[in-house]
Amino acid sequence: MAGTTHVDDTEQLLTASRGCSELASLVRVAGDFPRSDLDEAARSLSGANWDGQLGDALKYLATRWMDHQCEALHATYRGLGEKTWDTWSAYTGVERTNTATFSDAHADIRATFG
Repeated sequence: MAGTTHVDDTEQLLTASRGCSELASLVRVAGDFPRSDLDEAARSLSGANWDGQLGDALKYLATRWMDHQCEALHATYRGLGEKTWDTWSAYTGVERTNTATFSDAHADIRATFG
C-alpha cells in the first residue's frame, strides 16, 4: 500500500530540484579541473624517469577521481534533481486538477441549491 504525503510548500520541491541540478554541474566542473592537471602531470612523468610508474600512478588517480568519484556524485545529484522535479510537477498537476474539480462542484451545488 502506498503512503501519502502532504506538501506544504511545493516551491521547495522546485528549489531542491534546481539546487541539485546546479550541484551536479558544479561537481562536473570541479572534477574536470584537477583531472586536466593530473593528466598533464601524468604525461610529463610517463617517460624514462621513474620508469613511467609515477605517470601511470597519476593517470590511475585521475581516472579514479573523475570516472568513479565525481561521476557517481554528479549522477546522484542529477537523478535527485530529476526526481524532485517530477514530484513537483506531478503534485502541482494533481492540485490544479483537484482545485478545478472542487470549484466546478461548488458552482454546480450553488446553481442547484441557490
